[in-house]
Amino acid sequence: MNPPLATPSSPVTFLEFTAFPDARDPSNRGGGASATPTPAASAPQPGADPGPGRADTVALSLIQRAGRITRAAPQAVACRRTAAYIWGLRILPTPEADWPVELAAPSHLAIPDSVTYVVPLPDEDITQHQGVRITTMERTALDCARWLPRMDAVAILDQFARRGVDLEALWYRPLNSWRLRETLSLADRGAASPRESWLRVILVEGGLPRPATQVRVQLGKDRFAYLDLGWEEFKVAVEYDGQEHHTSAADQQHDADRREELRRRGWRVIAVRRDVIPAQTADLLHHVANALIERGWQPGPQVTTRILSRIRAARRKSRYR
Repeated sequence: MNPPLATPSSPVTFLEFTAFPDARDPSNRGGGASATPTPAASAPQPGADPGPGRADTVALSLIQRAGRITRAAPQAVACRRTAAYIWGLRILPTPEADWPVELAAPSHLAIPDSVTYVVPLPDEDITQHQGVRITTMERTALDCARWLPRMDAVAILDQFARRGVDLEALWYRPLNSWRLRETLSLADRGAASPRESWLRVILVEGGLPRPATQVRVQLGKDRFAYLDLGWEEFKVAVEYDGQEHHTSAADQQHDADRREELRRRGWRVIAVRRDVIPAQTADLLHHVANALIERGWQPGPQVTTRILSRIRAARRKSRYR
């Protein structure tokens, strides 16, 4: 749990927030399916066959562990985040070695270091990839949208969309709930990172108009800037500053020069550091909403009420982190 957050009494500077832990417990991701995490096994005796999922597999990659299990248990199919990772998405909230192999099966499988979701799978939703029996990309995207928290689900959907998965076709699959369809509708292949996806979800669910992704702004002859999220009508943009790309002095100077040039062209760019999401959601919504209103956005009474209620809810939630 994150430490309590004091509500700032002065204007927020989004580049000065502190970091927060974001590890998550995969055993709490069950949704409506029957999820049964299996305790880790004790170490095998010397010379014994460890079998699938035994303690010595800690040294193996997640793909190797999933392959070993699905070869030993023909009814097991790697699914959800495990499947997404095997399809090439880098979306695990914990180190790979700590993540269990998530399996879909018609009945519970007592395999250590795995989580079983008891659910039937039609043959058309199962394939082989990298030596692992796995849900197809389409089924993996649908399962993640159905069972994961919305921000995590949309981040995965965005990446699948960039890989060519037809999310509109998934929208029309039978037995989809309206909540699942709302999650699918939030996806956007323009997101360049999971945290950009999170940022977009926060803004949209907070009541703000949906921003465009990768907004192209001409800076000069044959020179363009691409803004992570933006409202071209109001010339307001929100950009995620990932620590992996914006820590060196040269990177920071480049960002400052680029944003100054955008400012001269009438754009207001709000930079959001990694530690803002989700710890400072209320302040982020307040800041962006004010910027849009100052640039001419007129939300109306109902939308204003919704935004304020989301800000209040986020502030209450932050006190218990």
